[in-house]
Amino acid sequence: MSENKPFRIFPSHGWVKDDDYLRLFEYLESTTNFFYANVCDPEASPEGETVAQRRTRVLDAMKSAEVLIVLSGMYDSQRQWVDFQVQAAGAHHVPIVLVEPFGPQDAPPELKEKAEHVVGWNSRTIEDAIRMAARHDDTKRFDVIEFDLS
Repeated sequence: MSENKPFRIFPSHGWVKDDDYLRLFEYLESTTNFFYANVCDPEASPEGETVAQRRTRVLDAMKSAEVLIVLSGMYDSQRQWVDFQVQAAGAHHVPIVLVEPFGPQDAPPELKEKAEHVVGWNSRTIEDAIRMAARHDDTKRFDVIEFDLS
């Protein structure tokens, strides 16, 4: 993928950059030849913006998004916003990539059933899921496992 046509991603957020949000971008930056544009930055929200204005901002951003990345670890603390972003994605036919919580817990079943892809915290699987969901680009990547039989 070239820098001229980056993947337009909408990472779920509750208008703050929490640990999972920051971790997602660390993982995406660690990949090679993967270019993306964040279509909805939580810090771009002006001070004092109302809930209705933020909802409008989400809906407008979702129009240009190719994929919604739901960070399920923030679901308990930001359920209202994550649910709204998932509904907005459905209304605009934007595919959903669900990233499991960081740690031993499991993603909520109601999020899993709405996601096109469910992945763990691995930069390659996140990148591959974004490519497949957004542009049906199958990387056909595989791992090589070497065995020492001696």
